[in-house]
Amino acid sequence: MTEPGAGSDASGLKTKAVKDGDSYIINGSKCFISNMGPDEGDFAVVITVTDPEKRTRGGMTAFLVDRATPGFSLGKTEDKMGIRGAAVSELVFEDCRVPASAVMGEVGDGYRIAMSGLDGGRIGMAGLSVGIAQRALEEAVKYSKARVQFKKPICENQGLRWYLADMATRLEAARLLTMQAAVARQNGAPGLTKLCSMAKYYASEMATYVCDLALQIHGGYGYMKDYAVERLYRDARILRIFEGTSEIQKVVISREVLK
Repeated sequence: MTEPGAGSDASGLKTKAVKDGDSYIINGSKCFISNMGPDEGDFAVVITVTDPEKRTRGGMTAFLVDRATPGFSLGKTEDKMGIRGAAVSELVFEDCRVPASAVMGEVGDGYRIAMSGLDGGRIGMAGLSVGIAQRALEEAVKYSKARVQFKKPICENQGLRWYLADMATRLEAARLLTMQAAVARQNGAPGLTKLCSMAKYYASEMATYVCDLALQIHGGYGYMKDYAVERLYRDARILRIFEGTSEIQKVVISREVLK
């Protein structure tokens, strides 16, 4: 869905699909697309504008596009600060002709399909946040027991113990909120969107907090690539941005509360 001019604001989408006989011709580009790199990704779910007047109100359509389709090419694969093991790339569509059978759902369902996918994606990002924070906490505990200053392990200092207490408490709260959202989605419970946004918002903020303190506990060594917390810190920073920024999550949550 994401484009250079359409991130949090889906109405800014410019990639178009124009009907031509029994086919659609897609033109436009996407950016920051996950799981599509030089050596991975066979299909893309592409959200397009099919009715410029309606846009998010029934004017967008989703297509399942085979990577081998003429006119569909991979642009730049991003050189990222963190999460470097996962490809994120630009997708380019130049007179890319796809059959009408490539439409997902019905014509005009694109925005709804994209939004419904976000609930699951946000649970996934919350789970990723919990996992990164869990590792950061484990590394901080291990280091604080091994690092000796003033003839005692640094974990014996009250200030660092309080760091660990805060880290562990926020981590557990995020874990439980993430599991609550996952169970709600599995069971089709009401209020799902609010729970998913809460889980993603809280867990991503928690992960950056925990990783920051884990690096602080490591001191100068934490800033070096020899230690895992350096990578964890970089990996955690994107969590507050992708699958909806923390600011957008607060918009969603407040909207749901006001209902």
